[in-house]
Amino acid sequence: MSKQLKKWNKSQNNEKEEITVPRDVFAEVQHLGAMIRELREGRTMSVNDLAVATGLSTSVISKFERGQTDVHLSTAIQLLSYMGLTLEDVYLANIFNGFSMIDWAEKAYRFADNRQVLERILTELEAKKHLLQHEQALADILLLLLGEQTKCTENLVDYFENLDSVLSFDAYLALLAKPYLPTWLIQHIGKRLGNEASQRSPIVQIAWEHYHQTAF
Repeated sequence: MSKQLKKWNKSQNNEKEEITVPRDVFAEVQHLGAMIRELREGRTMSVNDLAVATGLSTSVISKFERGQTDVHLSTAIQLLSYMGLTLEDVYLANIFNGFSMIDWAEKAYRFADNRQVLERILTELEAKKHLLQHEQALADILLLLLGEQTKCTENLVDYFENLDSVLSFDAYLALLAKPYLPTWLIQHIGKRLGNEASQRSPIVQIAWEHYHQTAF
């Protein structure tokens, strides 16, 4: 991540103690527009330069940077590509606070021994009206970590058994759940992680190494 992007990230993220789910998704779009504008200006590019390079109108770019309009995903990707940014850069800049699931999983992994943090994440999860399977899996793991549950639920077993591919979120869950999983499922997950060898994120690599020690 560039120094400029790190600076923008620091200004937007002052180590918030509370875990929140933003109600206004458009606010996330405004954050992205503001980041694009700051990077563009820092690299002495004009709006016209960006318009010529991307084929977008100066009006669309200006309104997007000022948070006055939304843009299609394809348009956002065009802008990010021209600015030399990847989706990973955008994630690390922490402008999409709405990515709560990966944030919760990462925080649970980092603070697995901190009961207060785990309880706070669980409270946020339980506040949702309906939990999807991956959300329920995280909730089940949190209950295990907190000692409020002693055995793997059927949902948790099904979740790991039926994974087609392992994303970063899944890797965090696999690391957290490993002490509570039956041997056959540990071996199954280890093999699944091995299939991701060509396209591993850092946390998937860590999970693969951790599971590889006992899976084979």
